[in-house]
Amino acid sequence: MDCILFPTDFSEVSMNAFLYAVEYAKKTEKKIIVFHAYNLETETTEVEQKLYEKVDIQSFRNKKETFPPFEKILKENKVDSLKVKYVVRQGNFIETFTQYIVKREDKIDVVVMGTQISKSGLFQLFTETSTLKILDEINKPVVVVPGHAKFDGDLDNILFLVDYQEDEKEPLEDLINESKSFKAKLHVVHFDLAHGDSIVPMMDRFKDSLKNHDVSNVTFKTIDSIDIKKSLLDYCIENEIDMVCLINHKRNFYQRLFTYSLTEDLIRNINTPVMAIYRD
Repeated sequence: MDCILFPTDFSEVSMNAFLYAVEYAKKTEKKIIVFHAYNLETETTEVEQKLYEKVDIQSFRNKKETFPPFEKILKENKVDSLKVKYVVRQGNFIETFTQYIVKREDKIDVVVMGTQISKSGLFQLFTETSTLKILDEINKPVVVVPGHAKFDGDLDNILFLVDYQEDEKEPLEDLINESKSFKAKLHVVHFDLAHGDSIVPMMDRFKDSLKNHDVSNVTFKTIDSIDIKKSLLDYCIENEIDMVCLINHKRNFYQRLFTYSLTEDLIRNINTPVMAIYRD
């Protein structure tokens, strides 16, 4: 069974993101793996310390135990039948997390995690781990959920940002299938900064390449823009977008910087979860 990997430090930000992971799992029939890493040599948060007082964290991995905060959420949302596995590892978070992903690469389908904006401007995973490092370290789709995102009970409007490139077709095909599982409308949007006619045949060829797929729930749209970030934010607000999907290119520094900057703007301004899809 494919799995959703959900890293947590039990913070409010993390618990809020868990609601999105639960909805994703419900609609796609995936298993959730709740992952926690602890390091006895570093200072723990107050929330972690309270949990550690209730659970023998060092022996947890050898027992068939559960984390009460998550079990409570599952019960409150009447999804306690959902398959959830709890995994605890000792060590540095980034190292243990990436090792776990590599070891179970064929089983993990997507990572869902909470994030918050730090005072310095860079968005952070929990309190100390950079989300940018996560995006750079692992080769799995990552759904980043802002700390103040309010889950309305559904993921019914999903946006995929495209530039009509070949490496976008496979992720789009996957998203078409996923959006049908969610019974969601999929918005495939391109922002045209060149303002030329050449984009029309590119869009037509791109749509034609999807002939073998049912695109009845897909809207293709090209928008003239002089400010892609503002235009994207406006579109998300006007269309009540629940999740924005974009390609996380590793081809060069400038593409990565743009993707991260755009993701940060989305999180800061509209509190919309962002899915970064890895591509070389």
